Amino acid sequence: MNKKLLLLSGPSCVGKTPMLKTVKKLHPEIRFAMPILYSSRKPRPVETEGVDFYFRSEEMIRSFSSEQYVVGKARTVWQALDLQELQALFTQYDRLVLEIYPTLGKLFLEHPRIRKMRKQFTLHTVFISPLHEDEISSLQHTMGFPSPDDAVAAVMLPKLVVRSQQQGKLITLQEMEDLRFRASRAFAEIEMGKTYHTILINHDGEDSYHWRYTPPIGDAGKTLKAFVKILSK
Repeated sequence: MNKKLLLLSGPSCVGKTPMLKTVKKLHPEIRFAMPILYSSRKPRPVETEGVDFYFRSEEMIRSFSSEQYVVGKARTVWQALDLQELQALFTQYDRLVLEIYPTLGKLFLEHPRIRKMRKQFTLHTVFISPLHEDEISSLQHTMGFPSPDDAVAAVMLPKLVVRSQQQGKLITLQEMEDLRFRASRAFAEIEMGKTYHTILINHDGEDSYHWRYTPPIGDAGKTLKAFVKILSK
């Protein structure tokens, strides 16, 4: 069996998007496809319909057939994956990378259609975390955060703010509320990642300038190398 599916997940702004773009840029010899998910949120200024997501209304996404689609909530938005499209991609590619929110990843793995398809490909789950478990504990106790959720949120919020600014967004009250919510969910998402086959620690978030070097430097570079090694096996 030569076909392989990498399920990739991690908190918002942990570096998944720049990592995947860099893989395509620096390793054209690794041929893979990425299923495109549906999303109920509005596209960011740097996103394109049919390339980053299929942008549809929440009502439409929630009406999708549960037999053909994996449908679930990712933080405050609804997302869906067309399993028929995924199966069609496997007829053209031996490797697929599915970037997906942890809760949807769980629904994906439990879907009856995927359970039947599992005989057709090998699966490897990869989770990118912004912090080691011991770092979270040390931050909480040394800096006096009430909970690990607060400690991780304190690390992630500045990253999210910088990323939004890099994307040309105005940091309105509504935008800031969304960023705070994303940051507040990061620890719970890290906990979900404990069941994944591989956990990669990347302190260089999507906002990091380390991604702008060729090849990327720092943790961005280390994370890229580790992911490429898994993808190329």
